Amino acid sequence: MLPLLLIASIASAADLQFGYPNHLEAGDKPGLFITPPRAVGELDVECTQGDQVFHWNETGLPGGGTKKFFWDRDPNNPGAECVIQARFADDTAEGIVLNLDFTYGASLSVDLSRASVDLEAHTLSIETTAPVQKAEIVAYGAGKAILDQREVSVSGGPGMVEIPWVGDPAEVVILEVKLWTDTSWAGFTYSPWFLDVPHEDVIFETNSDVVDADQEYKLERTLRELQEVVEKYGDLVPVKLYIAGCTDTVGDQGHNDDLSRRRARAIGRWLRQHGFTYPTYYHGFGERLLAVETGDGVDESRNRRVLYLVSSNPPPSGSGIPGVGWSAL
Repeated sequence: MLPLLLIASIASAADLQFGYPNHLEAGDKPGLFITPPRAVGELDVECTQGDQVFHWNETGLPGGGTKKFFWDRDPNNPGAECVIQARFADDTAEGIVLNLDFTYGASLSVDLSRASVDLEAHTLSIETTAPVQKAEIVAYGAGKAILDQREVSVSGGPGMVEIPWVGDPAEVVILEVKLWTDTSWAGFTYSPWFLDVPHEDVIFETNSDVVDADQEYKLERTLRELQEVVEKYGDLVPVKLYIAGCTDTVGDQGHNDDLSRRRARAIGRWLRQHGFTYPTYYHGFGERLLAVETGDGVDESRNRRVLYLVSSNPPPSGSGIPGVGWSAL
């Protein structure tokens, strides 16, 4: 038996009762079920699905019985609009417009918890519950201006699926994606956007994670830059700040990893205490992100720094910051 989604009638003094099968397995047809509470002299039904129009006209229907209207399935147009007009035997009339939504075949869903984007390859990887054949993609920029939109062929799933995306990585803020199997579809949005915040490096003393007073003016400038980013993009995507701590090559790797982590956390705490309230994450990269390449054991102040990257997701491949497990401030 098909599962029915019941629809409450919304017309004034409405008497007709409606239902339809909202999930269709292989071979099932979309349809609309109408139950009049009393005798109907004439019932007129017109349903539009995509560019197809289906029309029925019935007369002399008894009260209490259910009349079923079916039409051909079209997975590319999973919705239909139905206009129903009824004139009852007692000469009262009723008219209503219903919007119906259908899903076809095995349910398709998308798991974004393991999603990742590769900026250089222009791909987005996500996990699906069924094989995917194509994707419809719209790329939005700042102000939700449409930068590009197209349909692309996709082959993959169930499991990880790689989707080629469109638009300039420097401008794309949001990707709106609709995935199709041969019988169903699922939609989601994802943001590949990131911004390397321009800043003047806070210089730390050797083996120190303390932000000295004479360095705070640099963080004040960074804070203003961050506030401008929030004003420009905060209504489009959830803004998050990622802080990467770095050291010079003096000391062993384990010590420098810990020191750089503490430096990144110190910067995040300073920004939080001075008004930056958005989610902040930090990680220590030790000697692995040198600003100036040096040999081992070199005291180079320019390498004792942090990097700031604003994004709605962890820094993607191609951002210049490796994928790591970030700690929340």
